[in-house]
Amino acid sequence: MAISKTKYQATDEEIRALFARHGITGITQIAPLGDGEFNAAFRVETPDMVYVLKVAPPESAPVLHYEQGMMHSEVYWYEQIHAHTDLAVPKVIASDFTHRDLGSDCFIMEYLDAQPLYKFSFTDEAYRAVQERKIEMLTEIHRVKGERFGYPQLGLQDTWYAAIRGMAEALVQDCEAMGRKTPDGRRFLALIDRRREILEKVPCRMVNFDLWDSNVLYADGKLYWIDPERSFYGDPIADFITLGKGQKTPLDEKTEEIAIYNRTASEQIRAGREECIRYAVAVAYLALIEEVERYVRYEPDNPVYQRNERDARDMYDMAFAVLEAD
Repeated sequence: MAISKTKYQATDEEIRALFARHGITGITQIAPLGDGEFNAAFRVETPDMVYVLKVAPPESAPVLHYEQGMMHSEVYWYEQIHAHTDLAVPKVIASDFTHRDLGSDCFIMEYLDAQPLYKFSFTDEAYRAVQERKIEMLTEIHRVKGERFGYPQLGLQDTWYAAIRGMAEALVQDCEAMGRKTPDGRRFLALIDRRREILEKVPCRMVNFDLWDSNVLYADGKLYWIDPERSFYGDPIADFITLGKGQKTPLDEKTEEIAIYNRTASEQIRAGREECIRYAVAVAYLALIEEVERYVRYEPDNPVYQRNERDARDMYDMAFAVLEAD
C-alpha cells in the first residue's frame, strides 16, 4: 500500500468524542477503511448502524492549492447530487469543520455495503453492462448546471477559459514554490491561451473528474458513487477521461462511449475538432495534477510517485499533440 504524507492519523478516542458530540454513542468497532491516497477514512460500527468517517489532511500537511477546503467541497457535491439527481450516493449524517475533537475537517456518512468495481471479476458482457450504466449515470450530473466555473471552495470564474487557466496556474505555482520546475505546465498555460476562443464557449456543468472504478461501488446489480470531492463546475467533456480506455486515449477514439452517453444525455457530445481540443485540455490538466502531486505526497522511491511520473508524461504527449495541431 502506498504511504501518503497527507492522511490524518485519528485515534479511537478522538473518533468516539466526535461521534458522541453528534449524538452517536455505543461504538463497538473502529477500523481504517479504503485505499485512498489523500483523506483518511474509518468504518465505525454501533449496534444500530455502520458509519463512515472521512477526515481531511491535518492543517500542517502539504496540500496543493486546489485541495484546500476539499472536505467542504465533498459535502457540497453530495448535497448537489442528492438535490438534483436520482443517483445513489451515501447520505451525509453530520459534517464538522470546528476541529474541536479532530484536528481537521471531517464528516460522517452512512456506510454502503458494496465494493469498488475493480474488485469484481465480471464477465465481459456484465462489465460492459456496468460501464454502460456508469456512463448513463454520468449524464445525470451533467444536468447539474452552474452559473460560473471552477472549484466552489476556491472562487468561481465567468468562463471555462478563465477557470481552467487559473486552476492550471495555481498548480504551476505550487510546483515552483517547492523549488521544482514544470516546463510542461508552462507549455500547457500557453496552449490554454492559444485555445481561448474555444474554451470561452464551453457550457457550465458539474464535472466529477474522478469517476474511476475505485469510486464506483457495486452490490446486487446496483451502482453507487462515492468521493465527489474533486468535482468542479466546468466542461462536461472532461469526464470522458475515465471512460473506455482511459485518459491517454483521444476523444475521437471513444466512439462507443460517446454513443452510449448520447442515448440518455440532454446535451449531445460529438468528437469534432473543438471537442477534441476541449478534451485534450482536460487531459493536460490531469497530467499537471499528477506531475505536481507526487512531490507533495510521496518520496521518489514510492511506486505511486513513479506511476504518476509515467502517467503524466503519456498524458502530456497525447494532449499536446492535439492542442498544438494546426
